[in-house]
Amino acid sequence: MLFLWGSGLPGLVGGGKELFNWHTRVAQEHGVTIHWSSPATSLCQDPQTGRIKGVEVIRRGRRIRIGARGGVVLATGGFSANPAMRAKYLGPGWDLAHVRGSKYNAGDGHRMASQVGAKLAGNYSGCHSVAWDAHSPADAGNRVLTNQYTKSGYPMGIMVNLNGDRFVDEGFDLRNFTYAVFGKEILKQPSGTAFQIWDSDSAKWLRKEEYADDVTVNIRANSLEELADKLAERGLKSKAHFVHTIASFNEAVDHFKAEYPDKKFDPAAKDGLSTQSPRMSLPLAKSNWALPIKKAPFTAVEVLTGITFTFGGLAIDPRTANVISEATREPIEGLYCTGELLGGLFWDNYPGGSGLTMGTVFGRLAGRQAAKTAQAISNSAIVRDATLVPSGN
Repeated sequence: MLFLWGSGLPGLVGGGKELFNWHTRVAQEHGVTIHWSSPATSLCQDPQTGRIKGVEVIRRGRRIRIGARGGVVLATGGFSANPAMRAKYLGPGWDLAHVRGSKYNAGDGHRMASQVGAKLAGNYSGCHSVAWDAHSPADAGNRVLTNQYTKSGYPMGIMVNLNGDRFVDEGFDLRNFTYAVFGKEILKQPSGTAFQIWDSDSAKWLRKEEYADDVTVNIRANSLEELADKLAERGLKSKAHFVHTIASFNEAVDHFKAEYPDKKFDPAAKDGLSTQSPRMSLPLAKSNWALPIKKAPFTAVEVLTGITFTFGGLAIDPRTANVISEATREPIEGLYCTGELLGGLFWDNYPGGSGLTMGTVFGRLAGRQAAKTAQAISNSAIVRDATLVPSGN
């Protein structure tokens, strides 16, 4: 049986790494020249018309200009890898978050576009952030492990902060509709860290690519008291309160089961297994997948906040992906935008998989528009050159 857990859809075999390799192969097969290790520093703008006609890059220590007949498509990502911009726009503490994605998403597109008068748009105080392995690199994701530092198994267990308190409804919705907002909730906790907890039954549902012993540090114990001792070495402040939190959680789960014996666990849908019943309700509910944490061995994983991408970006014409001018509110000729640099699509939350959709839709729009413009310029040049041919030749 295939479980599309959290409303997820089948993806490309090999994941993001293979998607990148496939894009590279297709580009090269179509004659696209790729300039590696050549950071773009500014856009080249026609001083008379304002049209964007290329980019300036640094290659082997030299500044060179690369012309773009049809225009420039900016797909530089957001500012998730720029601690100063994170603190400026997202708020205090965000400079301490770990970077889930590329270290190159440092706001270069925002800077270059702003230099030519682009209009900014969207939720600049918002971002996509997840529960991320506390032992991950701080400044960039691992290009080999990629998404394996994500820790999205919380719907099958609970999350507690260093005080031993739960702080989110782990079963509020399907994983694909909560994982992008729970990262910021972790950042709000003491020291910006938390622990995910399961017993031996619920731990069976954890994804091996995220929770295998060669990927993360699994803290295991044969009793909750022993687990509390081990977590105290990692910052847990009250072992007694931690044990009490889980005991209260288990009691609420038991009361719910007694009241609603026909409710069945279903990892692929919101099953209604809850901590809230007429006999007992927790101050903070777990609304679905409320499984007891009773059976040893118990497992805990330490997590913090991993920022994926930022929501604020550039304003565009949705019909063409043309970047809009702040001054004129008209498209900046020759400048397009796609991907995470595009602003105005996501506010506060993010449904899993929609980022790839965004990049595909607006990338295609931008590419087609740039190609159409390049073809029109080429045709115009052909006509212009033809008028110079002497009659009779």
